[in-house]
Amino acid sequence: MSDDADASEPAGTARPLIHTVDPAHEAAREAQRRRTRLRGALAFSVFAVSTLLIVAGTWTYDGVERSLRELRTDALQSVLHAQAKTLEVWIANQEHDIRRLARDANVRTQVRALVDIANQPGVLPEQYCTAPARRPLVAQLNDALSGSGAVAFNVIDRSGRIVASQFREYCGSQVSRFVLEQGIEPAFRGETRFVRPHAETARLAAPQPQPDRALVWVETPVRDDDGDIIAALGVGEYAHAQFAAILAAARGGDSGEVYAFDCRGVMLSESRFVGDIDRRDDPSAREPTTLSLQLQPPGSAAGTATRLLEAAREGIAGGHPTGVLLDPYPSYHGGEVVGAWQWLPALDMGIAAEMSAEEAYAPLAVLRYAFGGVFAALAVAVVAALAAWFSVALLRSESSRRLRVGSYVLGERIGEGGIANVYLARHDLLKRPTAVKLLKSRRATDEMTARFKREAQLASQLSHPNTIEIFDYGLAPDGLFYYAMEYLDGETVQALVKRSGAMPVARVVHLLRQVCAALAEAHGKGLVHRDISPSNIMVCHHGGEYDFAKIIDFGLVKNFAEPHSHTITRTLRILGTPLYMAPERLRDPADVDARTDIYALGTVAYFMLTGHDAFDSPDELSLTTKVLNEPAPSVSGAAAQAIPPELDALIAACLHKQREDRPQRVVDMLEVLESIARAERWTQRDAEAAWQAQRAPDARDSAA
Repeated sequence: MSDDADASEPAGTARPLIHTVDPAHEAAREAQRRRTRLRGALAFSVFAVSTLLIVAGTWTYDGVERSLRELRTDALQSVLHAQAKTLEVWIANQEHDIRRLARDANVRTQVRALVDIANQPGVLPEQYCTAPARRPLVAQLNDALSGSGAVAFNVIDRSGRIVASQFREYCGSQVSRFVLEQGIEPAFRGETRFVRPHAETARLAAPQPQPDRALVWVETPVRDDDGDIIAALGVGEYAHAQFAAILAAARGGDSGEVYAFDCRGVMLSESRFVGDIDRRDDPSAREPTTLSLQLQPPGSAAGTATRLLEAAREGIAGGHPTGVLLDPYPSYHGGEVVGAWQWLPALDMGIAAEMSAEEAYAPLAVLRYAFGGVFAALAVAVVAALAAWFSVALLRSESSRRLRVGSYVLGERIGEGGIANVYLARHDLLKRPTAVKLLKSRRATDEMTARFKREAQLASQLSHPNTIEIFDYGLAPDGLFYYAMEYLDGETVQALVKRSGAMPVARVVHLLRQVCAALAEAHGKGLVHRDISPSNIMVCHHGGEYDFAKIIDFGLVKNFAEPHSHTITRTLRILGTPLYMAPERLRDPADVDARTDIYALGTVAYFMLTGHDAFDSPDELSLTTKVLNEPAPSVSGAAAQAIPPELDALIAACLHKQREDRPQRVVDMLEVLESIARAERWTQRDAEAAWQAQRAPDARDSAA
């Protein structure tokens, strides 16, 4: 073979195969891989988002539950604290009245005569029960107690024997050991004691004819001329009257209830759920009244106590006088409730506040439905979880700032009250500065909304220049009520006196004349303000005039001219400032007329002229007692400046305890003030100089 011939391949050597690549097939495989990666990423995302939503939803639910539990704790404890204070005030008034009776010379003389007869050896009840001293004693005490709500009185000696009563059949009876320990023995130690409700059958050692309802008693010592205690004077009142009414006044919502109980689990006040208990299948069930109802779940074994009663007993034994139960438990009327209790050792009883668990935790039901949506559809779950998270923020927020309500753009917050915030606002078209009062979301109950709306409606009926002017009212986008009013350049009497001290007589007369004129219009339309105080009267620079007075805040206004009007505040709380409340309003918040405002205006005048309040006390209870029982000091004796006799007499008349002794109309006050103003002139030059003097310290502070 020649050199250029192809060399032969060795025998048995195989030729390698050559693979051809199909571009379309390779593209399809790459697309499949991308789809697989995408499905994996989507599955992971769904898993991650679902897990995140479940965690977020659980956190949200727990947050709402914690917020609700905190709100319920605060609300229940506040109700109990308020009711305990109200009971203390009422009992203090009862004790004051009976001590005054026991100090009466005629009462002491007659009781001394009856006790002397009863203590003679071998004497029979007939001898002291029909003694001559009994008739004038019964007549005097019946006359003194008429109209007070009292239905019985007893005079009891140291052994527990009744030596005098308006019921002849009671005389000579022996009281039970319970009454001796709770009221009689303390009275012989010099104490005045309130004895909680109990049946008359339990009060007497032997059965006697008695009232068919439970009574509360107040016992106090009666002393002879040497100061020795010779007997205990007791006055009884039906427990279903004032005592029960104080507790019933705190019933809130559709299921809220406050009641009193003793350590045995006996209810000492009236039940709100009488109708529900009557409808039980148990034929022995009957309409409950005071002392006829045990705190045990329906259908349970005898002696079984509700969870609240068990907790109260454990707390009392452990030295803890109050507690809250936020986990639902069966109540005595059969419903699931949450509640709180407070033991009052001085009264040997407790008070409890309960409301249905359904009403207490109503917002949680919304979240439960939302969680169903989480598992039904992921998108719905996301929306529900976000909505629930925002609901937590709303629950924990005191109030959220809203940029616009109606035609008003809100600016900075310039004031805050218990139920509403006040914002500086500007009208879209008029561009004038306006004050907008907006109800707080957490206080937007039906009751508060109605009271807020009434404030705007009634105040808008007034057109006097010395009354705050209402421009407009309506609903914000979130459904909360608001109203717009004029924006004032000035400060309250409270702030002015606190900063600069007592005002000159002429300036006080000048301001009071304007306030009286504004109240004259309100009273003429049947409206009583009910909250006249230094913080609700503003001294303004208005319309180019200095020292222009404005009455503000008609939140407690009441139309006393309407025969069918009623108090919107169902809890019957005493709202307002006790320092400036008339005695009749402290006794009954609904018992008001124009003379209530006249009393308050007298206290404001006293404050303006002296620089301090007419009554001073470290706590509300003793302050209320002073307002009810102590005569107000004279302005001339308390002021550092000379007070005209006419003005001194006018303010003293305004501060009379009995409304019949006050000026009967505000125009009567205005006439006296007009007379005083002729001698005590206050010109615009005086007012402008006072304003410049007030604002000078502010300028110096800014410069410093």
